[in-house]
Amino acid sequence: MRCCIDLIKFLLFIANFLCFLGFAALLAGTVYVLLNGENTFLGQNIEPSLSSDDPTNATYFSFIVIFLVIFSFLALFTCLGCCGAAYKSGCMLGSFIVILFVLFGGAVGAVVFLHTQFGWQAVLEVLIQEMSRNLPTFRKENVLTYQFWNWLQPTFSCCGVERVDGWKIWSTSDGLQSNWKVPESCCKEGEKDCMYEPSPDTAYLEGCAPKIVLYVQILFYGIPILMFLSLVFAFVVSSNISTSERRRKAANEHQPPYRAHSQYDIGAEDDFQHHHSYPTAPTHSDNLPYNPHYDQEMVALPVGYSNHQTGGAGIYSAGHIGNYPTGTVPPPHAHVPLLHQAPPSYNEVVYRK
Repeated sequence: MRCCIDLIKFLLFIANFLCFLGFAALLAGTVYVLLNGENTFLGQNIEPSLSSDDPTNATYFSFIVIFLVIFSFLALFTCLGCCGAAYKSGCMLGSFIVILFVLFGGAVGAVVFLHTQFGWQAVLEVLIQEMSRNLPTFRKENVLTYQFWNWLQPTFSCCGVERVDGWKIWSTSDGLQSNWKVPESCCKEGEKDCMYEPSPDTAYLEGCAPKIVLYVQILFYGIPILMFLSLVFAFVVSSNISTSERRRKAANEHQPPYRAHSQYDIGAEDDFQHHHSYPTAPTHSDNLPYNPHYDQEMVALPVGYSNHQTGGAGIYSAGHIGNYPTGTVPPPHAHVPLLHQAPPSYNEVVYRK
């Protein structure tokens, strides 16, 4: 059991550490794009402005701000899970569990909502809808969309959106040159003039949505599954840490760790109590000493006590209790001197016999 807990703790640490490195790298890349936009795929400097005079700059700056917030939050979130598992911190793991539970609830809600609205093919339907909305904005001035389609189509050997005659949707784009029916990225390798009259031999005519839907489904369903597994692992590690802390506190208080939670010991202490009735000293105004066995015991007097204190001749006789001596009384036979020589050996005793 201990080995399983350690393995779960290690997996939780590694997963969050890798995610932390990824989100930290994305955060650093976003900051670099903001500061050196002209040297990146954007090809232009990003000004920190949302002015409508330059809508392209305002759009890029808005996306960069959103990405900065998201990546910073996710980096901090994964850092909580990583450090909480490494340092066995119940506070960090508790915060990690609360945030992860909220994110998991949102992801499950999104999955349920999409399937309620679009049926079992929700991912494909939404993908086709969003790609068809984005494709008409294909132009060189729109850097993100332009580079996205020029990378997507030759990578997946597709053209357009839908499976059948997906390339025909390019007629809705105003970013193509005159007499072009498809962009150059739809042409097969070595075919330079397929843009004018695309055919199955010269261009990719099948749409891109069916070819990338599997990857989108993996992300769409895989992220909630990973969240659920992380949530279970975090609960296990947090429970183990809490149990260890309770045991440590119980050990410090010299109590068994199960004492505070078990009810099997109720009434057990009464069975081990000894109910003996011991005599108690009577209450007198003169606070005289009391010996309940005075009439039965015969105790030798120590040297130095007089006869009028003992009421007799060297021993306690049955008299008034006030005659009982007070003060420090040495134990019986205290006057016997100690041995000044070692006791005889076994052979000497046998020989004497």
